[in-house]
Amino acid sequence: MRLDTNKITSYQRWFLYHLAKQKLLVTGVFVGITIVTFSRVLIPVIIGLIIDNALLTSDLANLIGLLSLILVVYLIRNVMDYLTMMVGHYLGLKTEQNMRQEFFDTIQYKPLRYHDQAQTGDLQALATNDLRIINTMISHGAFFIYPFFQVIMTLILLIMTLDIRLALISAPFIVVYVYFLFDYRKKIAPFAAARMVTHSNVAVVLQDSLSGAAIVKSFTAEELERQKFSQTVVDFRDNRIGEKRVQSRFYPLLTIYLAIGCTLLVSCVFVFQNTLTIGVLTATNLILITLIDPTGMIFWATNDMMSGFAACSRLYNNLSMEEDEHHKPELSKWSENFQGSIEFRNVTFAYGNNENTTPVFKNLSFTVEPFQRVAIVGPTGCGKTTLVKLLLRLYEPQEGTILLNGIDIRNYPLEALRRHIGYIEQDIYLFSRTISENIAFGKPNATQEEIRAVAELAQVHEFVREFSEGYNTIVGERGTRLSGGEKQRVAIARAFLTDPEILILDDSVSAVDSETEEKISRALDNVVQDRTTLIITHRLHAIRTSDRIIVLKHGKIVAEGNHNELLHSSEDYRRIFGKHLVLPELTVKKS
Repeated sequence: MRLDTNKITSYQRWFLYHLAKQKLLVTGVFVGITIVTFSRVLIPVIIGLIIDNALLTSDLANLIGLLSLILVVYLIRNVMDYLTMMVGHYLGLKTEQNMRQEFFDTIQYKPLRYHDQAQTGDLQALATNDLRIINTMISHGAFFIYPFFQVIMTLILLIMTLDIRLALISAPFIVVYVYFLFDYRKKIAPFAAARMVTHSNVAVVLQDSLSGAAIVKSFTAEELERQKFSQTVVDFRDNRIGEKRVQSRFYPLLTIYLAIGCTLLVSCVFVFQNTLTIGVLTATNLILITLIDPTGMIFWATNDMMSGFAACSRLYNNLSMEEDEHHKPELSKWSENFQGSIEFRNVTFAYGNNENTTPVFKNLSFTVEPFQRVAIVGPTGCGKTTLVKLLLRLYEPQEGTILLNGIDIRNYPLEALRRHIGYIEQDIYLFSRTISENIAFGKPNATQEEIRAVAELAQVHEFVREFSEGYNTIVGERGTRLSGGEKQRVAIARAFLTDPEILILDDSVSAVDSETEEKISRALDNVVQDRTTLIITHRLHAIRTSDRIIVLKHGKIVAEGNHNELLHSSEDYRRIFGKHLVLPELTVKKS
């Protein structure tokens, strides 16, 4: 379940779309509000009839009948009030559940450039606090609607049943009352929206500080982090103070008291003139008094509603920020005759869409033959990892084409493309799950025998034996219980398990010692047979044993060949190993 921005073009439509999915519950809430509101204004009318037609006339039979009627109406009102509240809360919970699932599903399919810009703390706040506020808005929405229903029914009863003169006297107050309600809503809205942002800022700073606790302590930056967090808390406090100032000028309640007072005085005059009965006087003023409780509830219900709309706006803007990366491909499945050739054809790519951004690649072209082992080397920042991300379609090039087996990678199903490319990243990410679950992440249905086999191949089994819980050991957040080398071996096993047709090793043995590197290299020699392999590394052994080496510099290919050829012909390649080897003299071919 993902957001379709082609059909839903605003946060209001998005909100109504989710409400429309619960038509029965929404109908139940509106029916309940109507019955509760009608019964509330009906009770004062019955009380007026009791005074005029039973008490003043001493009609016992009529008194008993009217008292029975008022008891029935009162019971109906209380039962419907309870049911409406329960249905409203269930509607809020169901909508929150659907929105949260849609949020997670949509975020999962956002392209990597979306996650480059997004802040983890902000996304966590959206998925928790903002959605909870939308739930509260829906659950308490009835309290915002009650007064408007009751105002309409009050005017109808005053005009049609009680006394039109009192209706005309009350009308200006009711108009002012409605104006103040909308004015209060208008003034509280900016503070409600800012509260979402300031709350998110607190979550972002807190998340950054906790995630980087080791760095904070290493640089003794506790005081700096304390000041940053203190500033976000002050901003949150200042916004709440402004919100409370607006709430302190809540005039609708004052307007209701003035309407009750003026109507009571005028109705008393009419009674003394014998143009109004005591029962109608009582009924009129009791009806106006019934507006006091809903008006008091609207004080905080409006705040909930404005906060809810602000949360809807934030969620919708995040969900619609980038298009999903999944598009309908021309091919319905992966080719059974896939061999593994790779071709970059005039590829140009830059991070961001700004025209002034310097491109990482400009018209980059090269070809990797099937089953070749190709090493990609070059200085930091030359685009080695970016090249891999383009191949995995984590980013899309602005110009040019990338082909696998002679077919544009955009024509392959995205899931199939990534499933057949094994990527062992440089910055290893492990989930806070067991070692076994991390290895089987790309193949959840893998058997324990399969997991054990690739674990032994990647030299994972030898350190797993040291844990009392073995493969069921929880690795901690981002794998904090494992060393750098152990995390890399788990990542290698994870890639091995999927049996990919193209294998990409992005500096995958940078955190292991020489002995472990030798073991993993032997394992890699077995695994890379009959598959195309790209190796991004500075390790001499991995480079020397490659079939072909591509040297990148400033996003361009400056040299290609095998190890011995490049030592003699490429100064850039020689510079990479200058500290490790006694190099031959550079020979330059004369043209």
